[in-house]
Amino acid sequence: MELIDEAIHLTSAFQLAGFPHVIGTLWEINDEVASHMAADFYAELGGVTDQHGGLDTDVAARALHHTVRKVRDRYPKAPYLWAAHLHAGI
Repeated sequence: MELIDEAIHLTSAFQLAGFPHVIGTLWEINDEVASHMAADFYAELGGVTDQHGGLDTDVAARALHHTVRKVRDRYPKAPYLWAAHLHAGI
């Protein structure tokens, strides 16, 4: 596989390693807020299970969206707390 003109960063490296959905950030984030966001993200993700009773990772982007919106609604004037998060996946 050739990666001419491709940006390689930690998030894309996980995708290249085979992970279909990766949550990353664009800059350093607040640890306390990140901890709460991770818990909220997995609660959102856990709300949707696949047919075998496991996590449905195909809704990871939606779960992250809801998580970021929750933090954005709480801290609308502090985008440095929530705007860095992104989902990369198929």
